[in-house]
Amino acid sequence: MTRRIKVGILGKEYVLHTRADENHVEEVAQYVTARCEEARGSAGSSSPATTLALAALNIASDYLKMKESHQVLLDRIERQEEKLSHIMP
Repeated sequence: MTRRIKVGILGKEYVLHTRADENHVEEVAQYVTARCEEARGSAGSSSPATTLALAALNIASDYLKMKESHQVLLDRIERQEEKLSHIMP
């Protein structure tokens, strides 16, 4: 069931229609707010749109780095599984 959850980011309120757990949505909003504050601090005074764009770029960069690291780990696991399959019948 979809429900409405209000979150605040950079002083603006957003109403989300989601099936996600309310605690999860609030945690995501807090994370985005924290990343916006970091972006605002590094960029100096900037518009909310610029701050959100910089935060989005930083979040996307972190996501892509984690995705790559995850793939490296999956590849290592696969190689280990292959080695073990030769050892254990």
